Amino acid sequence: MRRNAAIALLACVLVAVGLAQVAFGASKAAASAEVQAILDDLRGLPFDDFIDESFKQILLRHPQDVTSLGLSQSFGIRDDALDNACNAFVDETYDLKAGILGILQTYRRSALGYTQQISYDSYGWILEAWTAEHEFMYHFYPVTYGFSRQVDLFRFLADEHPLQTRENAEDYISRLEQVNDQLACLISNLQDSQQRGIIAPAQFLRRAADQIRDIGPGSARYLSFYTDFEAGIAAIAELTPAERQQMLLDAEDAINESVIPAYQDLVVALDAQIPIAPGRHGVWRLPDGDRFYETCLRYTTTTDLTPDEIHRTGLAEVERIRGLIREGFDGLGYPPEGSFPELFDRLGRDSGVIPADQIVAHNEAIIEQALRDVGEAFDIVPATPVIVIAGSGGGFYVSGSIDGSRPGAYYIGDSVDEYRYWMRTIAYHETVPGHHFQISIGNEQDVPLFTKAGMIFTGFVEGWALYAERLASDLGWYEDDVYSDLGRLQWELLRAARMVVDTGLHSRHWGRQHAIDYYVDVVGADPALAEQQIDLYLYYYPGYFSAYKTGMMKLLELRARAQDELGDLFDIKEFHRVVLLNNRLPLELLERLVDDYIDRRGNPPPAPRPAGGRRSAP
Repeated sequence: MRRNAAIALLACVLVAVGLAQVAFGASKAAASAEVQAILDDLRGLPFDDFIDESFKQILLRHPQDVTSLGLSQSFGIRDDALDNACNAFVDETYDLKAGILGILQTYRRSALGYTQQISYDSYGWILEAWTAEHEFMYHFYPVTYGFSRQVDLFRFLADEHPLQTRENAEDYISRLEQVNDQLACLISNLQDSQQRGIIAPAQFLRRAADQIRDIGPGSARYLSFYTDFEAGIAAIAELTPAERQQMLLDAEDAINESVIPAYQDLVVALDAQIPIAPGRHGVWRLPDGDRFYETCLRYTTTTDLTPDEIHRTGLAEVERIRGLIREGFDGLGYPPEGSFPELFDRLGRDSGVIPADQIVAHNEAIIEQALRDVGEAFDIVPATPVIVIAGSGGGFYVSGSIDGSRPGAYYIGDSVDEYRYWMRTIAYHETVPGHHFQISIGNEQDVPLFTKAGMIFTGFVEGWALYAERLASDLGWYEDDVYSDLGRLQWELLRAARMVVDTGLHSRHWGRQHAIDYYVDVVGADPALAEQQIDLYLYYYPGYFSAYKTGMMKLLELRARAQDELGDLFDIKEFHRVVLLNNRLPLELLERLVDDYIDRRGNPPPAPRPAGGRRSAP
């Protein structure tokens, strides 16, 4: 399609979006009144009730998250709605969060118990961070490839929307019928951002469009929205064959009338922006980009570290870890003059290859062994199981539902053969004792609801998963596998390089190719992987990838402090309980909790005297 024709069609789409917003979201005035009514109902509640009820009201504005968490039944709602992604609604959600912060501050902290003060401080931290983020809500690219709404819908409906009952099936069809509303909001948001001088880089928009371009010409029955639904309802015993057939017809109609047109419109909108989009660059080029990045770093790392401090720390860690890797290569007899790309390629070949059809079983075996060995450092284990899900791509974890109806899931690619040496470390990071272990244990505790949901306290969550990789080494899990231990060090090196590259791209005006070259030379990564990683840092939440190593280093610092100060009294199982049982926390609050634990453990209160006399000498 010619550019002028595409822009003309985009204008027509935006008119339609304006009409859709009237139906899909309330007007600003009405929504503000609704938010005010919610705040009025929250005032005066007992503190514990306020903490959970206020966050429940935030979650109710994200029905897909409610489903993912398995909270629909306890909230008394159905799984029949998609999120309202329109900027006006998002703006009002930020208003709600700000109002909740104001109410939180009316409680007298000194009158609260110890655990309540933890809740007060951590909830206040995230509410204040959201308030700071609100100013920059238009700086986040509305659509890109990878982790973006139009892509996540496929996995959400396939893996997170329940399909066990007739009601679940009806709700699935209802959600299909709303896809046009949600994607219309994304199109409207694209225009809102463009008017503010914020457009995603052209290559990101092109890849996003190419990912979904084939949906339009395709048949509804060949799309996963239909095939996943067909497979799911086949196992619902309460449905008769006639009911099942009618539901399939209803789903097909919804895909033809809502899903396919919505994705077609989104492709047109993306294609129209591509010719005017900038090249790939960091957020420093956005309006007030430096302050935006500093706000993002505060949110993700949960520290006050500046971009320069994080950059310098990353450089120091890169050098330290490269030294350890070089020692490992020397031990294998690899040539000292070899470059890291050459040596890691040799390491991969020497470690052996796992055939594609064995990758799932190989990772399942790694997880099973970790579960057998993890008792060395933990006296708590999650009740929630974890499964491995294979596909064309992966390397990430999706937590199980809070109600226990869905297990945790480790997504991993199995389309090509892979080197063995990196697999153990990523499995530990994503599952046991990493993400699955931490998130599941935390979510199974009697802790406030806000600690169990969303991308909250990234420094803690990603820091723990990277700490888990190191813990596996500390426990001796790599002693029989020098190749995998060097793989572990390469992954840690990658996270240290992320601190350098993330701050380099977004604060120090690095160009994309500069970042790619650094990544290849320093980490030893394949150039294609380096390009993929650098583009991820450019389009995903700025600062997110600085949080991994920041969190890990804080956890190691706190563990070392506890060991030094407690000496023989130190118990690693006890330390891990302190870290995990309050669930996710900002790092500054976690440090305070560990210090309190050290004081209690090192200076226990004296035993009470026996009644009526002096206490006997031991």
